[in-house]
Amino acid sequence: MISKSILLIIITLSFNSNSQTIKTINKIESSYQNCLDKGDNMKGCSVEYYLQSDSLLNVVYKKLKLKLNSEEKSKLKKEQLEWLKKRDKYFQKVYSETKKSDFIEGSDDFDMIVLDKKAEFVFERVKEFINSL
Repeated sequence: MISKSILLIIITLSFNSNSQTIKTINKIESSYQNCLDKGDNMKGCSVEYYLQSDSLLNVVYKKLKLKLNSEEKSKLKKEQLEWLKKRDKYFQKVYSETKKSDFIEGSDDFDMIVLDKKAEFVFERVKEFINSL
């Protein structure tokens, strides 16, 4: 699992270009899979993966804002607030659907599924921002 200091370095380096940001996503995904493959503390892997997706979203959002004029910033903020509402609804849906499955609510497997789907949703938004840069 990537430590927080290493992640911070990777994210900082990602400010240089869009391709590096995509590489950052790929590295995070690869690190996540490697962590899961070890079979130890897999829930911790999922928690870290989600936190990394959220952190990268914030970095890319701020990077995009730097390139915009005040009118465009206002529009971006409005769009992001709408996305946050969609995100919250999606997160509730994921939780509800996972609750209906064979997984026991609150179990590590249940939490891992929910966190994985949340992270995937957030990474999609990161990619949208990257395409806007």
